[in-house]
Amino acid sequence: MSLDHWRTQVRLRAALPLLAEGQPVSRVAHSVGYATASAFLAAFRRTVGTTPRRYLLSRGSSG
Repeated sequence: MSLDHWRTQVRLRAALPLLAEGQPVSRVAHSVGYATASAFLAAFRRTVGTTPRRYLLSRGSSG
């Protein structure tokens, strides 16, 4: 696994609990090291295959 891939995985894993708490995507993005919400959303969608909201809804979490 490349460093970039590993770093993305770590960031997204750290973001999930924050998103599940209902924190705004822009705050979560900055909290886990992304410069913009757009960059975070692009990485999330590229890695997970869907948006954070749809991902959480599919997992039964509110938010």
